This record gives sequence, C-alpha cells and structure tokens, in this order.
Amino acid sequence: MKTLAFNAFQENTVLWPMAPGRVLVIDPGMSNPEEWAKFERALGELEAEPGAVLLTHGHLDHVMGCAGMLERYGLSPRIHPLDRPTYDMALPAAQMYGVDLDLPPPPIEDLEVGATLKWDDCALEVRLTPGHAAGHVVFVDHQRGHVINGDVLFSGSVGRTDLPGGDAPTLVRSIVEQLYSLPDHYVVLCGHGPSTTIGAERAANPMVNGAGTGWMQQQ
Repeated sequence: MKTLAFNAFQENTVLWPMAPGRVLVIDPGMSNPEEWAKFERALGELEAEPGAVLLTHGHLDHVMGCAGMLERYGLSPRIHPLDRPTYDMALPAAQMYGVDLDLPPPPIEDLEVGATLKWDDCALEVRLTPGHAAGHVVFVDHQRGHVINGDVLFSGSVGRTDLPGGDAPTLVRSIVEQLYSLPDHYVVLCGHGPSTTIGAERAANPMVNGAGTGWMQQQ
C-alpha cells in the first residue's frame, strides 16, 4: 500500500493491493507531469499496474487524475451515483479556483452501499458517509483493519461542510454511525494529512467524538 500526496490541495491518492501485480487507485489526484512520474515510480516500486479506479467522492482534488487514468490505462472511475453531481462540478470548481483540470471522463456509477468489492488480495466494504459530499463513501478493509476514508474524518478534525452537498448534522451522523462503529485499532487513511485510528478520534476528536462532546455535536 502507498499513499501519495498530489496537487495544490495535497490530496492523498491511495494505491491499494487488489491482486498479484495489480493495485486499486483510489482518488487519483495527479495534476502535472511531475506527479504522474511520481505515480509511475510508485507503481514500479510495487511492481504493479492499476486494475481499477475508485472514488470516495467527486471533489476536484480527488479526481484530477481521472482523465489520465482513462487515457493511460483505459480505466474509468467508479463512483456512488449520489455523488455524480459533485463529480460533474469538478471542472467548474477548478475554473473557480484557477487550477488546471482535464475534463474528467464519464464515471461508472456502480458503487453500492453495503456491497463488498472483492478481488484476489482484498475485499472492501462500501459504506455511505454523506455530509462532506452527498454521495461520499468510505472503503473498509476488515482483513487489514483499514478505512480508506476520503474527507470524512481527519486526525483531530473532520471534513468541511460548507461546499455544495455538505451538511454538518449529516456528517456527524456519518462519523458516529459508520466510522465509530468500527474497532478502535482500525487505521484511517485520510484524504489529506496524516493517518489516524478510529480509537484515537473516537476518544479525542474535538469536532466529533464518541462521548458526544465534540464542537459539532453541541451545535
């Protein structure tokens, strides 16, 4: 497994083992030739090629590499249908922020809540976690004890809720019901910044915690 920070937003792209010689590319954020070279070096270190592209959600920093993944590897991104509107807003959002973005290709809208995506070397449970984006999902690898969590929960913080499709009470419910229901030792791979654990955030996250004393829980 590798996590690589890309683009102006320092988004974490995850390379996750799926089968011998194959990796999942989750939230491809590659935005320039130097970042593509870094991505390809990582593939070389893993001695693997991309086998599928999964999206936790469709915000522009998480989809910057989608056009390149289709062009270079013939892989279209897979997304939850509820987040297609977010994905379709990526190009206008990039123009608003003044960053370059190749037009993302049409996604495959086939991620189903409660489904388990299975390959030779892994099985990922799909959990719906709206609040940061309407169709945001997380991928839970119960065998390895990891959550690929996008922008729902961060180390000592949570995802922003002021973007279109965001909603603070919904995000709180997603974290409490879908993430804090997991065991303490599960490692949380975040869409930005360092990883954390379910136990650490449930115990001490100042925004949303297991005791119900977080700032967002008091609003």
